[in-house]
Amino acid sequence: MFSKTLFINLILISLILLGTWYTWQQITRPVNKFTARHLPDAYATEVIIFHTDIEGNLYDQLKTPLSVHYPLDDSISLSKPLFNLFLKNNESWELSAHYGKLKENNNLLHLWDNVTLKQKKGLNTFPSSTLTTSTLNVNLKEKTAETSAPVAIIQENQVIHAVGLHADFNTKTIKLLSQVKGQLKPTKK
Repeated sequence: MFSKTLFINLILISLILLGTWYTWQQITRPVNKFTARHLPDAYATEVIIFHTDIEGNLYDQLKTPLSVHYPLDDSISLSKPLFNLFLKNNESWELSAHYGKLKENNNLLHLWDNVTLKQKKGLNTFPSSTLTTSTLNVNLKEKTAETSAPVAIIQENQVIHAVGLHADFNTKTIKLLSQVKGQLKPTKK
């Protein structure tokens, strides 16, 4: 009888010591550096960023209600980004999407989910053409954009559908890559 209770007490003490040791190991173990770096380290709300050229002229502008920085790949996730790229002669492109990500020293902007580009000429607030797609990669340094996704371009009297594009904002050219189909609408008199 005495040996039976001693045996049970030794088992209980052993389980308590094992549980204490395991808990101590979990509390004092080093943090996985990959996991720690994969977590965001900074965020900002209601962000507005302006860039100017050497002469002080407005070059581009980024607005977003939320930006989150990830140190693992030094990227910034954007919620509902609105990016304006200003060109000469008061021309501009307005790029918007539900989501965006800035990468590689903030020179590459990846936009996805309901991406819209609006070309505006002069002081007119109405776009002269509107381009929609599902994803777009923009090189901010070279002022180019490209996608391999389906694209729709709407202008005053025409609609163009294609798959893939390469746009150069400096030369004001858009190259549609494949399956291009256009439709002209009669102008109203």
